[in-house]
Amino acid sequence: MIDQKTATIHLVQSSRFSRRFANFLLVAMFASILGMAFLPWQQTSRGSGQVVAYAPQERQQSVQSKVKGFISKVEDGIVEGTKVKKGDPILEIKPFASNKLGQFRTQLKELKIKEETALAKIEAYANNVVGFSEAGEYAVNAAKELVAAARADLSSKQKLISGYVAKELQARLNHDRQKSLAETGIKANKEVEKLKKEWDVAISDLASIKEEVESKKLEVKAKLAELEEKRILAQTKVDYARALEEGEKGNLATVRKEIQDIQIKIDELQNNMIVPAPRDGTIFRIPVYELGQAVKEGDSLFTIIPDTSQNAVELFVNGVDMPLVQIGQEVRLQFEGWPAVQFAGWPSVAVGTFSGRVAAVDATDDGKGKFRILVIPNEDEQKWPSDRYLRQGVRANGWVMMRQVSLGYEIWRQLNGFPIILADDEPKTKQPKPPKLPK
Repeated sequence: MIDQKTATIHLVQSSRFSRRFANFLLVAMFASILGMAFLPWQQTSRGSGQVVAYAPQERQQSVQSKVKGFISKVEDGIVEGTKVKKGDPILEIKPFASNKLGQFRTQLKELKIKEETALAKIEAYANNVVGFSEAGEYAVNAAKELVAAARADLSSKQKLISGYVAKELQARLNHDRQKSLAETGIKANKEVEKLKKEWDVAISDLASIKEEVESKKLEVKAKLAELEEKRILAQTKVDYARALEEGEKGNLATVRKEIQDIQIKIDELQNNMIVPAPRDGTIFRIPVYELGQAVKEGDSLFTIIPDTSQNAVELFVNGVDMPLVQIGQEVRLQFEGWPAVQFAGWPSVAVGTFSGRVAAVDATDDGKGKFRILVIPNEDEQKWPSDRYLRQGVRANGWVMMRQVSLGYEIWRQLNGFPIILADDEPKTKQPKPPKLPK
């Protein structure tokens, strides 16, 4: 007879089928866990960031004021969100002094008159240089002719000296000879006295011609001095006129510089009164208002988001994975506002993600241990969403594709905190061969 307790246990215990099915599920669970350890797993380096323009010139730009003044007008229809073309007027700035432009133009007219006067003076001084040069040349040539004439006169006088010397010698010899005869009584004393007079005349003529030669020598020296004086005087006049010309050229250069400065100021006032759009794009912010707001150089007038020719995504990845990220590596991207299902480790089954490749890697971090990389579309893969969805600033998540390993290894790596290993196709640097030692 079965007691009541044993009968109760038999009534509540599971059936044999249930026990076998539970054992089968337990074995299947352990087998699945063991099998999953050998499943392939795609290692990735995850980063987050936003959509930007690939070209820096197409990113958000703030247009600043180049002049002092006040906002006089914001063009009709220009509001935040307005699409504009390059060169379209956005707003107008007027200088604080309403007559400033007129004052600059008056100064410009006065400087133009000074420029014309300086040009006339330069021309006159240039003519003086030519005139003084020609006059000096004529004066010097005339003085040279006077020197040549004086030298010729001196030469002719010097040639006469020999004749007068011979005449004096002949007179002296005649006198001495007659005097000797007179002493012996052969000749009369009157004849000696007559020859003495002739000798005295010859001596006087010789002395006179010598004095004339000396006088001619002094005259030649005087003519040479006069020639040098005229040459120096002529050169002095030419140099003085040339100095005046160069000085006036300096004044002309100063006047022209002042003209250029005034012209630049006039152009700045004329060109910067109306501030145009620097590029095709959309007006993002206009922090100024018309009719009263004062601005100075460097103040922000409006911000524009240029139309982009190519979008990119800037991702910030962890510094631990940074050495493994290289230009050209594939990246899977998930954009905010675009439906997507991402399976980490199995990018092939992800839905709504897009392919890209690393185009640039920053050389330094952002100050918080994160490194920025730029990702551009992969031309061989699916195109990214249109600009309607991918506006600049849209958040994005990205996974840089690394090496494919087993799931078990990845779990073991995560538990031990080991870094991601290098990709299989990454080029390995060859170790340099040791130098051969001499025998």
